[in-house]
Amino acid sequence: MVHVQLEDLGTTLCFDLDDLPEPAPRAYWLSALKVADAEGWLPQSGWNASVKSTIPQQAGASSSTALVVAWCALIAARSGRSVNAEWVARAAHRAEVAYFNEPGGQMDHFACALGGVHCFAFEPHFEAFIMPVPSGSWLLLDSLQPKDTLTLLHRAKAERVQLLEAWSHTWRLTSSAVPPPFPEFFDAKQRALMKGTLELRDISERGSDALRSLPTEPTSWGPLLTQHHRLLRDVLHVSTDRIEAILNASEMAGAWGGKINGSGGGGTCFVVGHNDVIDHVQKAAENAGAHAIPIALGGIGVEVFYQD
Repeated sequence: MVHVQLEDLGTTLCFDLDDLPEPAPRAYWLSALKVADAEGWLPQSGWNASVKSTIPQQAGASSSTALVVAWCALIAARSGRSVNAEWVARAAHRAEVAYFNEPGGQMDHFACALGGVHCFAFEPHFEAFIMPVPSGSWLLLDSLQPKDTLTLLHRAKAERVQLLEAWSHTWRLTSSAVPPPFPEFFDAKQRALMKGTLELRDISERGSDALRSLPTEPTSWGPLLTQHHRLLRDVLHVSTDRIEAILNASEMAGAWGGKINGSGGGGTCFVVGHNDVIDHVQKAAENAGAHAIPIALGGIGVEVFYQD
């Protein structure tokens, strides 16, 4: 038997390793055990687990992914498997996304598993480029508005993927090649959506180049966060009035830049600013309705500790 004490929620889960039922949607504890069973890394004896977290839940801050990454690492370690961060990331993606056929990628899983600051590439093969830790003080700002992740991901991603498949027979969005003309059957809304998607790609590439060549002035990369957010707001329509108020207040208080987290529709955003002004930024964000959490970039990824 596996007993999982969820201390933040005041509940306990129990699983029989010899009789694992089919998990309900998003029952990641169980889906990870089912994946481990199917792939041969399920432990042969049970254990007791205790879970704590300071990550805002249902807020676009990868709380579920961080949990599944840690859970898969623990399952694998208890089965005697050598725990490699890249393997754990892929296993967690199979348990959280692929098992339920959800519309998520692998970036969050690798970010949680590897830690640090990275630029990830998934095509034509996976690569993780280690990036310098950028300067400044960072705040994760919880709008305290829960979000419907799956609905938003379907809405923000599904149509774009369909349009890209119709458009990208001779090029890839991940390349810097000049794209071909839009297909004639694209209407004005579809053209605007694809144009915005290309602009999001270009801003991400410019930001990656700026951070890769640190130390650079924050004025060269901070505003790119805000530009990226405005495209997410205006093209994909994933922001909210509360998040707009929080980001605007932070910018007025001296933040270098900031943007919404995750798929949007509520949840969290983040901002960065000079150490001398971050207290003013935090107060301004809190006055706009945010719960502010100071964060430090470049932390460690998943680890398994053994105690006698």
